[in-house]
Amino acid sequence: MRTVGFIPSRLNSERVPFKNIKKLGGIPLINYTVKAMNKVPSIDEVVIFASEDSICKHIEHGLKYKFLERPKSLDSQEAKIQDIIAEFLKKDKADTIVLLHITSPFLKPQTIAECIDKVNSGEYDSAFTAYQVKKFCWFGGKPLNYSLGVSTPRTQDIDPVIVEQSSLYVFKREIFEKTGQRISQNSYIKFIDHFEGHDIDTPEDFKVAELIVNTGLFVI
Repeated sequence: MRTVGFIPSRLNSERVPFKNIKKLGGIPLINYTVKAMNKVPSIDEVVIFASEDSICKHIEHGLKYKFLERPKSLDSQEAKIQDIIAEFLKKDKADTIVLLHITSPFLKPQTIAECIDKVNSGEYDSAFTAYQVKKFCWFGGKPLNYSLGVSTPRTQDIDPVIVEQSSLYVFKREIFEKTGQRISQNSYIKFIDHFEGHDIDTPEDFKVAELIVNTGLFVI
């Protein structure tokens, strides 16, 4: 059984230019993800899946990874993650895929390892990180986890809404090949806090990440 750390990447991005190589705490962002995966013993190989190998110039010497080229068309804003995964699986024989996006620099190696163990043990066929939100939530113009027809509950008494953190997914090859999805009804959900799961999607998100690093809440 071969477990592969899969890091899809591209040099430029729309909302934060050159986000994946932008320096966070003096280090290009991509290094956080590669370092985290290098610290997980159950990952057999880390693969950078990008259209050009120039991104590798920004990865620190000594970190272990392999570059695998992908079509330039997958750099498009319209490209879906399912298309990127499908192309990757054509080129790599991974049995278990550990998909971690560069935009979540604070995910702990222990979290990654736990998700891998749950999948490789056979207990689950996939795993992902998520938040539990215990707030008054609405969807489709209606309350989602409470009712307007009764007395308003305390927030600690309402059912939490589970939100995918959207950065770490661990799944078996056969699950994706059968369904085209990274998760299933038999997924392990690893709950994490908002510091660990902070995702960088906008310039404001990057500023928050800098605050997390500069205040010592995260040390690479």
